[in-house]
Amino acid sequence: MTRHPRRGHSLVELLVAMGLAALVGTIVLPAVFSLQSRSLAEVSRTDLQGRAGRLLRFFGDDLRTVAFQVGATPRRAAGAPPVVVHDSAPGSPAETLAQSLLPEDGGTTDDDALTLVKAESFFPSLHLSQPSGAGAVTLLLDRHPNQPPGSSREIRPAPEAISHVVLANHRSCYPVGTAGQTLQLLDGLAVPIPRGTELLGLRAHRYHLSRSGGFSRLRCDDFTSDEILDDAVDGLQFEYLLADGRIVDVPDDPQATRGVRVSLLVRDLRPDRDYRDRETYRLGNRSYGPYNDAFRRIVVSEMVEVKNHALP
Repeated sequence: MTRHPRRGHSLVELLVAMGLAALVGTIVLPAVFSLQSRSLAEVSRTDLQGRAGRLLRFFGDDLRTVAFQVGATPRRAAGAPPVVVHDSAPGSPAETLAQSLLPEDGGTTDDDALTLVKAESFFPSLHLSQPSGAGAVTLLLDRHPNQPPGSSREIRPAPEAISHVVLANHRSCYPVGTAGQTLQLLDGLAVPIPRGTELLGLRAHRYHLSRSGGFSRLRCDDFTSDEILDDAVDGLQFEYLLADGRIVDVPDDPQATRGVRVSLLVRDLRPDRDYRDRETYRLGNRSYGPYNDAFRRIVVSEMVEVKNHALP
């Protein structure tokens, strides 16, 4: 039987194969890494746009109901504006809610802030179980407001912004003395109220940015707690559309406001090592940047009509 000698690969052949593999790697791997980088950047941009859109919708929903049931100038039955204690602010200062829109202009060097005031329905809704005459200070309700199925924070007979109630279509704010199924008011009713009238709570929301360590967060302060809405918002500006058609940074008369433009500079949550942000962003009357960092940013803006604010 004839045996054929086994022939292996020579060293030259191995070196040629390794060289070809290295050459292919230098061509293919950068393309793979580039494709991966572009895919991650696209995912990042999609996430950034989605977050920005959700924030705009949140602002729009809140602004469209500003001044609901209280008008542009919230008032107690005797005519004075409600005064509440801002428990989540340092020192718990007393604040007067004289307008349903309370603008704070940061000028050309700082961010804007805005406080919205409105009446909000309870869930489940609260109604009077018996009629009450003018001057009455006792209201009988169809359920206990501070026990399940409602929230323990529905009505708090204390100085905070959740201590005033509003009766549907009545437009006066009444501070609460004690809160139970029998509700005690500190002011007498201005007019008779029929059985079945809905009871709403007076609410205030302050939107602002807090900055720390070079980064900023968008927050919503309801005068009892200051909650984070988003961890990465670098700019917040408000502009006001007036009844005469002008758009201003600060309205001389907030009652003339018919729309509010919200502008946000939203930052990506993750840096991109292949990106450098050298852009300058214009929001309202302020410029932001260039940041010269690895975070992508997007500017979103929307003009929101405030219909309730125009009602008499």
